[in-house]
Amino acid sequence: MYSVMEDRPQLLARLARCKQEHRVPGMFLGSVLASADALGPEVAELARREIADGERLVENYRYPLSWMLRMLDIIGQAAVVRGGSYGEALYKCGRDAGLAYIRSSVGRMRAMVASASGLHRALEGIPSAVSLAVNFGEVSYRRLSPCSGELVFKQDLIGVSWNTGMVVVSTAAALGRSLDELKFESIPTDEDASSFLLRICW
Repeated sequence: MYSVMEDRPQLLARLARCKQEHRVPGMFLGSVLASADALGPEVAELARREIADGERLVENYRYPLSWMLRMLDIIGQAAVVRGGSYGEALYKCGRDAGLAYIRSSVGRMRAMVASASGLHRALEGIPSAVSLAVNFGEVSYRRLSPCSGELVFKQDLIGVSWNTGMVVVSTAAALGRSLDELKFESIPTDEDASSFLLRICW
């Protein structure tokens, strides 16, 4: 289940709050570009224009968050033009990023640890993984029951849709589970969907 979708005004509100020092890994931008490529050459070209001229993306180097949000906005708008949902498009971008993360060296290591220690331990590791990846926002985790838990995101400027896709898919892939085996619900707790609860049951 995915019960909440964000809309374009929420992303634009977060973009307006971006500062030059807010950074994300090149892997995130690379996965967004791959998502844009899948939508066709016109969308891909618009997305690539948001990266500084001549800039070559390096997986572990940090780039402005504003580049990523503007690319996500292009993808979301393209989805709406085609009769789709803006928030669903961002969620799918997050899923693509989750799969890319699991294929990375850091992600493969996390997958090995997660498969040995179980889902709660895998989810407990997300706050530290997020703090290593980005320099904004806060994330914490708490167990709700033996088979459920809740991630609390505060002021994560990437937003609810992308993060939900990233977390759920990377966690499922790390544990060798299908998405059908996880039930999840995202609940925004502020107006621009930068703070939210992500509840996962299995």
